[in-house]
Order: sequence, then structure tokens, then C-alpha cells
Amino acid sequence: MFDLLLKNAKIFDGLGSPFFYGDLAVKDEKIAAVGKIPEESAARIIDVSGKALSPGFVDAHTHSDRTALFVNAPDAKILQGVTTEIAGNCGQSVAPLSEKYLDHLKRYLAPYLPKSVPIVWNWNSTGQMLDRLDAQGHTTDLACLVGHGTVRTAVMGAEARPCTKTELERMKIHVAEAMESGCAGISTGLIFPPGCYAEKEEIVELCKVVSRYGGIYCAHIRGEAGSLLDAFAEALDISEQSGCSLQISHHKVMRRFRGWSEKTFGMMERAREKGMDVSCDAYPYAAGSNNGTSLLPPWANAGGVSALMERLRDVRIREKIKADFLVDLPGWDNHAKDTGWDRILIGSAHNETSLVGRTFAEIADERGKSPEETYLDIILSEEAGATIVILSHSEEDMEHILRHPLTMIGSDSLPTAFSGPLAEGNPHPRCFGCYPRFLGVYSREKKLVSMEEAIRKCTGMPASRFRMFDRGVIREGMRADLVVFDPETIKDNAEYRHSRQVSTGIEMVLKNGRIVARDGLLAGPPLGKSVRL
Repeated sequence: MFDLLLKNAKIFDGLGSPFFYGDLAVKDEKIAAVGKIPEESAARIIDVSGKALSPGFVDAHTHSDRTALFVNAPDAKILQGVTTEIAGNCGQSVAPLSEKYLDHLKRYLAPYLPKSVPIVWNWNSTGQMLDRLDAQGHTTDLACLVGHGTVRTAVMGAEARPCTKTELERMKIHVAEAMESGCAGISTGLIFPPGCYAEKEEIVELCKVVSRYGGIYCAHIRGEAGSLLDAFAEALDISEQSGCSLQISHHKVMRRFRGWSEKTFGMMERAREKGMDVSCDAYPYAAGSNNGTSLLPPWANAGGVSALMERLRDVRIREKIKADFLVDLPGWDNHAKDTGWDRILIGSAHNETSLVGRTFAEIADERGKSPEETYLDIILSEEAGATIVILSHSEEDMEHILRHPLTMIGSDSLPTAFSGPLAEGNPHPRCFGCYPRFLGVYSREKKLVSMEEAIRKCTGMPASRFRMFDRGVIREGMRADLVVFDPETIKDNAEYRHSRQVSTGIEMVLKNGRIVARDGLLAGPPLGKSVRL
């Protein structure tokens, strides 16, 4: 007897095959049968006539590990149909930790941590962190990357210099422990501290460790504006030298460099012709998001948050920072100059919450100050605890990237929720509507890709990319992580200034064969665990 039978579904298998109509049976957390299945063979029957049935979405790029050990039931992802996430991206994992430099990491992650929940950092290694995750559960399964920035911080704090040979050997030990504990690979955030202080050779050596375990290098590359092509070349060189598979994180092109995605994909395609394993992920928004301090020139962030606060209190140094906003420094994406203060919004602020959802230009006009002075005032008053949303990307390139066969979908979202301790601020709308937006706007309406291909980019493609061969596809024996949605109405409702809105059209989400979300509400306990590879 099957546990559950979903009848009369429009089935998208996650492999890009043409949809077909049929039934799907679940037993003991697995897909037990697909086809024409008698009703009397199941204990429970749900008729989903007219609705699409797909594998649960596998989010290729998230930061959900930041709060997973403190708040285990965030609902923003599961209500989009996401059942598995790749966490620990952009060099920012929550392990390994070292007592000596723990304060550096805590202050750096402070903008993303809930203020109303006790936070106890009671682990050191990646294995210990994953054990704690499994002990409490989570709404989604989390496959984790070890973050280069976190590894570097554990060994040498926020030092703005190349590592020594001894420090590199200690980093290798941390990376090896993470891989032996089941991590999918390593991530970097070479565009901001402390990753921006690392030389290429440091990343190559750490990726060699990852390569021995068959892991992947997920690269937030060193530049995404004028240095984009050089940064791509560096990432490809790291992959080739280390033998490590390469995933370019949240591929994008700034408006000022419109058309460059043709060049980046040319580089990726030539690398694949040479036998290199490279692909990328992207989200369907022409805007990014980050820590507010990411707008500063790299030298200003050296030494960590405490050192930055001291610099911002120094009138002379503030003048130097403001002068740098007007120029192009080598190795720095100057969003203040390239994007403009009128296209940079505050996503969250712990102290002055009335600033959330407003641009720096708007706030500056109200205060009668320059946008540069206003920005520095806010970073200081928020103690580097504000996040930002940057409306900076080329829509034309974004559509080219989303359409390309080498691209899978990754939201690049932080953990958040519609209620509870994570329901703070006005995060990027990708946190709430990434997958409905891709399926509704870019597949159904714009016909950028077929619905079959769109779902493959959300399911089977990222699952296989990260070696999770028990999910992402509708086949007998696979994990029964499933999404039932209306392909005619699915759409996102989140907006840049009002992002915390539930999407339309996701009718039911199953995790391990159990209904955990229905009609925009959680409907079951957190069943997720770590995915160890």
C-alpha cells in the first residue's frame, strides 16, 4: 500500500523531457511509482488535475547556513518550492571557527543574524556544525560549502595581506576536515574582505585539496564590473591548475558593460572544449545585494569591523574614502560610481529601521548631505550592520545568462521568513520569489526557455552538478521532494521596496513524501537535514 497518491498530474521530470500526464505514488519518503496507478493502492489520494508536478527545487546558491543553527524553520524558501539548498557560498560559511578570531566572523555576519534569538557558537569544526544541524533539523536540506573567507578568518583573522606558508597549511587542514565531513566543495568571495586580500596561488592550493575529494569550486569572482573578464580568467585558471570543477556564482554583467556575457560564455565554452568542468548559476533579477560595507574600497575594510569603525570616525580618512568613490581603483568594483546612489537601497538596518527600502540618494536629500557622507554616516551608526540592494545589472545580459545551457538557477538569497525572528528588514525580492519569477515571467511570459527546460535548471541540473543523485528528478526510487504548482498562474509578488510577499501559484510542497507547505503556509515540521557528499 502506497502512503500517498497524486493523481492526474502534469509531470515535469526535471531532465527537460516533454511533460506527460500521469500519477505519482509515494512510500517511505521515496517516489514508489509513476504512471497510471489504481486509487485502491494508496492510503491517501490527492487529485492534482490541471496542476504541474515537478521535483522539489534545488537552489544552487544560498546563504541559509548563516542562521540554520539558530532558527530552523524559515519559510521563505519552502513556500517557493525549494526543498534543497547549496549553502555556505561567497566564502562565507559558519565553520570552521577559532576562538582567537571568532569575534571577527561574528561581527562580519552580524547584519544577517537575528537579534531576538540567543546565538551560541558552540562548535568549531565543519563536522560539528553539520552534526548540530542534523540534531535539530531545518525546513530544507542543506548541502554545504566551506567558505574560504571563514577558513582564512579562522587562521589569520582579518589580516589584509597574503598568507604565509604556515598559515596556508593550517587552512588546508580546515578544508580537508570540511570535505571529509561531507561538504560539496569550497566557495570564495574574492570581491570583499577577507577574500579580496588572498592571492590566486592561495585559492589554487586550497582547491587542490577540494579536488582530491571530487568537490567543486564555487567562485564569487574577484570582479563583476570592469574587471569581469580578468576575474573570469582567474577563476578558470584556478580550476585548471587545481583540477577542481568550477561553478561561477551568480553570473551577472553590470549595465555599463552591456553585452559582455557573450564574452564570458565564450570563455566558458572554450574551457569546456579543453575538457574543463565549468558551469554557472544566476537569479532572475537585474539587481544584487550584499553587506553595506561592500561599497567601500577594499583598504577601508582591512582589519575587520572594529578597524573600519575607527576609520569612519577619522575625518581625514573619511575624506579619502569619499574621494575614492569618484574614481576607479584597480581591483575594486565601485558601485557608487558605476551604479549610482539613486539605485542603491537599504535592505536592512538594525538601529534606524525607518531607512529600510529607501535609496541613499533619497536619504541624503532629506538630510541635506551628500550621498557619500550619508552612506558613511549610516555604516557608522549601524556599526556595519546594514545590508543593501543594488539595481546595477544589465537586463539584456541577465536574459542571455538565464537562457544559456550552462546556467542553473541559484537565488543567492539570505535566510528569511514571513514571520518570527527572521522577518526583519526588506531583503532582496529573490529571497521570496526567485523560482516563481523564473517560471512565471521568464518561461511562461517571455518564453526565454520552455517550462521543461526552466524546471530542469531548477531541479535536475543543480542536483547532478552537486552530486546529489537521489533528488531533482521524478523517477522511481528517488527522494519524494516534490512541488505542485499552477503553470498558468505561478508568479512572484515580491518588490524591491516591499519584498516580503508570498508568491502566487505554488499549491503544495512535499518534503520526504510529506506535505510541508500548502497554499502559502507551512503545513508540516522541519524535515530537512544536512546532505553529506
